[in-house]
Amino acid sequence: MKVEESSMFGLRIKPQRRALAFVLGGVLTVVGCGAPGSSPSTAAGTAPPASSAESSSPPASPANVVELFKDTTPAEGAAQVDTAGFRKDGPYTIGFSDISLANSWRVQARKSAEIIAQELGVELKVTDAGGDANKQIADVESLLGQGIDALVITPTSSEALGPVIERAADSGIPVIVWSSAPGTEKYTSRVFVEDVDFGVAGMEQLAKDMGGKGKLIALRGIAGISVETDRYNGMVEVLKKYPDIELVGEDYGDWAEDKGKAVAQNLLAAHPQIDGVWSSGAAMTKGAIAAFQEADRPLVPMSGEHLNGFLKLWKELGLKSVGPVYPSWQGAEAVKLAALALQGQPIARDYLLTPAPITNADLDAAVKPDLSDDYWVEGYLTDEQLKQLFP
Repeated sequence: MKVEESSMFGLRIKPQRRALAFVLGGVLTVVGCGAPGSSPSTAAGTAPPASSAESSSPPASPANVVELFKDTTPAEGAAQVDTAGFRKDGPYTIGFSDISLANSWRVQARKSAEIIAQELGVELKVTDAGGDANKQIADVESLLGQGIDALVITPTSSEALGPVIERAADSGIPVIVWSSAPGTEKYTSRVFVEDVDFGVAGMEQLAKDMGGKGKLIALRGIAGISVETDRYNGMVEVLKKYPDIELVGEDYGDWAEDKGKAVAQNLLAAHPQIDGVWSSGAAMTKGAIAAFQEADRPLVPMSGEHLNGFLKLWKELGLKSVGPVYPSWQGAEAVKLAALALQGQPIARDYLLTPAPITNADLDAAVKPDLSDDYWVEGYLTDEQLKQLFP
């Protein structure tokens, strides 16, 4: 498949297959940031359990059109899901079971979903598990008890949340999973990034910047989450090709700047020689930079991410780095998919996002000097929407 490059954001964008749109009364109103002029997908389909009878006339819709973002494309070979059994009149209430607000990425992910829900005219019932799988299970049970029309979830633990996701699916509502692995095949649709690729992209460039040798430390994310595990495994796979790079220390920084700094401080104290830092997230990389500076240790190559504050530091300090991209708008697109399913519109079973990392060649165009350090550079929301996120 032909691939086009976007120099502005460092994103590898596959040509848009076909955005999904539902038009009422012949009036086309674009919701969100998708591209107009699209037609429904025609891939082979699967049938979900019925939750309401299909009617001959269109159901009430939360908006005139629900359209997926141009970079939300079905995974290769993904089946089309027949959602006719979910079709019902609106307005819709969608449960949004979130992990936590541990960092600005999660803030942007949730706020983006809330902005899109408001534009779609759906009620979004948000729960926050605080990183606790048991609480998230209870959250989902509570949402189901409130009679939600659909569930959107990013699991804290795929193994722990799999059974409650199955219970939600068995109740007859569409279940849309985003970011983390679902731990079950009983879901309607999923939006995700191959997290192994994130770890690979960061470590490949880092290994080159280290000259293929030296002592490495690793800043990991939140323990037990599939995103974290897969990113780390990607890094480890690359290390197998570089026998002269030694991983001398690692710890969990929970994708937070303060915890990343504390981990880096401990590892700096334990290891007089550190030649590179692999990080599972840019907030932790920012913390590591501060730890190195406060310890009066020279800055070494460090992998990062597409966090604007990190991009600013990267440019200012002339750091050797790379910025793998992990879109925060997965959650917002999951809300759109839930609305489409409730409208009875066909959707793909899986949407695999394939962003390319930001490199030194992309840095000048990617960094946003006039926007908040907390913004994750993605090109998804409008300037007005961004002001709602980070005033």
